[in-house]
Amino acid sequence: MKAIRAMEPHDVRWMDMEEPKIGNSHDVRIRVKAGGVCGSDIHVWHGTNIYAVYPLTLGHEIAGDVESVGDEVERLKPGDRVVLEPFKSCGMCYACTHGRPNVCQQLKVFGAHIDGGFCEYLVSDEKNFHKFPDAVSYEQAVLVEPYTIAAQCAWRANVQSGDVVLIHGAGPIGLMLVDTASRMGATVIVCEVNEYRLNFSKSFGADYVINPMEQNTQEVLHKITNGMGPNVVFEATGIPALLSESVKLASVAGRIVPLAFGKEPIPIQFSEIHKKELAILGSRHQTYKFAPVIDDFEKNISQVKALITGVYPASEFMSAFGDFTDKNSRHCKVVLKF
Repeated sequence: MKAIRAMEPHDVRWMDMEEPKIGNSHDVRIRVKAGGVCGSDIHVWHGTNIYAVYPLTLGHEIAGDVESVGDEVERLKPGDRVVLEPFKSCGMCYACTHGRPNVCQQLKVFGAHIDGGFCEYLVSDEKNFHKFPDAVSYEQAVLVEPYTIAAQCAWRANVQSGDVVLIHGAGPIGLMLVDTASRMGATVIVCEVNEYRLNFSKSFGADYVINPMEQNTQEVLHKITNGMGPNVVFEATGIPALLSESVKLASVAGRIVPLAFGKEPIPIQFSEIHKKELAILGSRHQTYKFAPVIDDFEKNISQVKALITGVYPASEFMSAFGDFTDKNSRHCKVVLKF
């Protein structure tokens, strides 16, 4: 079979690999139909994904058809259309036994620690696959996984109806956060330097937008919130200074969720955290969010369609990667077809 494989940083190839086979009674083999390109795939390509183990098949936003199943598989059958839940947990550590398998001590993430799904066939345990409705295309279904990330972030931040939410960055996850928070009844403010994405966020439910290159963010927020500041801040740009700034911008009893990660430490003014009793909350993958996201997916399909701005044959992955990373291309979510 063909696969998109990172041999080492800056060396990604469309290459032949042996097809995976069902190895135990709970395995499911799928024929991959589509895969979404994520920023973490680009980081593996660039060598900046701190979790990547090379060589590695990329891809974790995956949709396809069940081709065959092991003898003890109960939930799925050949012909089912499924999306991938892209991590494996041990089931025995503190996190796993306390409902947090997403931060398992032995966590293995597809496309980072173990081979991902940018390939023609994929085999994993049945618990890693979830059925999606026939009305949703394969290309649309790959957005289920990133929408679970947005749902997890909102859960971690305890977003409530009536909250004021600030989102730094209107990339794909930022836009999904806009959509998710606005549907939860929050007032949403987006801060973004790219005018195209800033305007795009308005159609996703942003109530206010700020271009920090042209406006003073703190002054605008002070006016919008009557001096209170946002109750929830999502930092989705990966710019270290913005996490430091978020501590200053957040309201009393505020919650801050940084989505991006890097190797360097970020200075934070702890007196602000103490004075305002702020919570800075990590958010990694998701916990049991696939079912609710899939249940709501058809209702939200117009937003999903709007996010998909490019579909490429898998063999043209380098063009897809290039357009995805080009901030002037006006691409949002890019999908590969297998």
